[in-house]
Amino acid sequence: MDRIVLDGDWTLIRERTGDRYSGRVPGCVHTDLMRTGVLPDLDHGDNEQQHQWPVDEDWGYERSFELSASDCAAQRVILRCAGIDTLAEVQINAQTVLHADNMFRTWEVDLTGRLRVGSNTIALRFPSIVPVMAAKEREHHLPAWNLFDPRFAGKSHLRKMACAFGWDWGPKAATCGIWRTLELLVLHGARLADCRVQQEHGAQGVDLVLSQELDGAAPGATVQIALEDPDGAVIGELNLAADEGVARGRLAVPEPQLWWPNGMGAQPLYRLRIELRGGDGQVLDASTRRIGLRTIALERTADAWGESFQFVVNGRAVFMKGACWVPADYYLPRLEHADYARLLGDAADAHMNMIRLWGGGIYEDDAFYDLCDELGLLIWHDFMFACSTYPSGDPTWLESVRHEVADNVRRVRHHASIALWCGNNELEQGLVHHTGWNGRAMSWADYCRLFDVHLPAWLAELDPERDYWPCSPHTPHGDRYHHADPSCGDAHTWDVWFGGRPFEAQRELTHRFISEIGFQSFPEPRTFDAYTDPDERNLVSYTSDLHQRSRDGNRKIFTYLLDWYRVPADLPRTLWATQATQALCLKFAAEHARRLQPRMMGLLYWQLNDIWPCASWAGIDVHGRWKALHYHARRFFAPVLVSILEDADAGTAGIHCSNHLPQDQTVTVDWQLTDTAGADLGSGSETLSCASQSDTPVCNVDCREQLATHGPRRLLLWATARIDGVVCSRNCASFARPKHLTLQPTRITPAITPAAEPGAWTISLQADAPALGVRLELVEHDCRFSDNFFDLPPGEVLAIEARPVIPLEHDELQRRLRVSHLAEDG
Repeated sequence: MDRIVLDGDWTLIRERTGDRYSGRVPGCVHTDLMRTGVLPDLDHGDNEQQHQWPVDEDWGYERSFELSASDCAAQRVILRCAGIDTLAEVQINAQTVLHADNMFRTWEVDLTGRLRVGSNTIALRFPSIVPVMAAKEREHHLPAWNLFDPRFAGKSHLRKMACAFGWDWGPKAATCGIWRTLELLVLHGARLADCRVQQEHGAQGVDLVLSQELDGAAPGATVQIALEDPDGAVIGELNLAADEGVARGRLAVPEPQLWWPNGMGAQPLYRLRIELRGGDGQVLDASTRRIGLRTIALERTADAWGESFQFVVNGRAVFMKGACWVPADYYLPRLEHADYARLLGDAADAHMNMIRLWGGGIYEDDAFYDLCDELGLLIWHDFMFACSTYPSGDPTWLESVRHEVADNVRRVRHHASIALWCGNNELEQGLVHHTGWNGRAMSWADYCRLFDVHLPAWLAELDPERDYWPCSPHTPHGDRYHHADPSCGDAHTWDVWFGGRPFEAQRELTHRFISEIGFQSFPEPRTFDAYTDPDERNLVSYTSDLHQRSRDGNRKIFTYLLDWYRVPADLPRTLWATQATQALCLKFAAEHARRLQPRMMGLLYWQLNDIWPCASWAGIDVHGRWKALHYHARRFFAPVLVSILEDADAGTAGIHCSNHLPQDQTVTVDWQLTDTAGADLGSGSETLSCASQSDTPVCNVDCREQLATHGPRRLLLWATARIDGVVCSRNCASFARPKHLTLQPTRITPAITPAAEPGAWTISLQADAPALGVRLELVEHDCRFSDNFFDLPPGEVLAIEARPVIPLEHDELQRRLRVSHLAEDG
């Protein structure tokens, strides 16, 4: 099989005016108009408003391509469109060959007999989706959340990325175009079609059960399969004949190396090389795929607290630590492998082992799944349904969804990282009602048709080895409409952000698994300055408000900020203070979740990444800059965590050690009580055995005497965990909120020396009094620090590694380095 890739230069046409522009595939109307200067950059100021008019227009893409006599004489020529967004008519040589209506499907059309030697033309016409949505909405109203534009009221009639129409952390600028590769497949015989690789794990090892389908006729054809181990050595081969278009075989894996989630072991990946050979031995088609050998199951069994909800990998229950993923760019064709590698690498670097791929985005690029395999990041995989009702009673719509599911499950099911298929995001939180369709909800009958009947039935055929979960969140027992039963299922716990409860209330959560929880903050000053003009650099300016999409978002941010911290002295410190508030909120939740193990077996916060520069729940902003939350996550998701549960009323503090390493560990936990000037008021040390995947109470520190003498505003409790003398976790707690602490003036002296890695530096910090919330930054330069936004005890030297994005000499680094802490910011 030959491939003629039709990516590259196309002509974009505005149908109403006939205006023609330079276009590119993969691409979309908005990226082409930005590149040619018709539209400004989406991110800056209120430029989003100038990105609204294209959705009301009809557009076209066209180009010509050459075919040889050999191409036209082939057995078949297939047009393959990996992604068309969303409504399109496809024409070849002015003849319509396809009507597309689903962004998530892979479309194929047999063009045999419709092509000619020499020049051919291809054109895609994209009618405006606005009148189509309006007409469908008049026929059947679909209640939905996050409706930011009345033009988009019928958005859920279309199979299109939901957040393209706006969300409470992103812009609205629905586009159209050819967003993934478009190519011609020239077949000189059969080709490889669907391939299924199932694993059978037993006491004797692992067997791979292979089923390779063929598309087309090839008399005498054979399928040759080679299995390579993680080092590239061939360890098994098969030569199979096709029986009724399917070649089946079994391969035993000698001395199998198991794939583990991040932090629990290695991620060895085996490679399957598959070739289809004709009767003459000529290679007709070939493919490769990487697989990891592992078992995974969502285990739900009766226990002392109700019903468990835990992921069991290779026979071991593993606590899930991670975040939710949204599309990493608003205009998807701009994304590159490096973007995925940076974000997912940052997730793994923060000790995450699970990413929830959220249902309002897309079935991601292959790079996403490949990198999750390599990094040990399990994927909780939503199907693309979120925060809306859907027309599941429409047979045509449902048939399109069936193809969508089949296309994407077949594409990615071989990946070791996929842990769970989930039907949708949050429909059971109020978008379904027992009385049937109304102005705010759909009927349970129509909901169940898709999420309880069809999806599990399709998956039983397509991917029977993985578990299916109908909704996040979902309560599997009792009244399903009450979705937050702490005894079973998963939960979205928004008690703070949407419920207005104090941060400490998160310590009351007893849910079995938290698949969403979060708190907003602003990005850092450099990011904020990049999307605002100088006269708009105020957190309640017109531009700032445009980039805050959560209703009452600023009010909530500042209410909690003022609950915990003093009023910052200026705008940059205010931006940083919002990040400290966000991080503190999630620290309360994550440390509590780990202390509650095994009752609670996972926490995924909302959200890992941003889609544009804004105030949001992300821990990493749109430019890849780590907020305080991501640095905190690196600590509260650490393999071994020491945490402190202070009780000001009782005058005590419980110290816990949580071990998520694959082996039991002997851990030494040291604690010290000081006043806010750094004077020693008592200390202790405990050495204990901490079982793998468990929390162990260390001790309960009685602070009543010191509290009576010094008061809660002048007391700090420090804790450090060491394994074989090496510090693996630090923590600090107070009995008063930071804004009320009587922190002393302190000087932090940084000493900068070259690190072992070229371009990296070691910054050694020492303070003469307790310094809380220590923040490092480089003026006008991006820099990744090994730790940041941390508490520094007096007298101790803490070494931080700094990796400036742009190499800096020692003097320049020293000149640009800023070291701040809480006592200076208020």
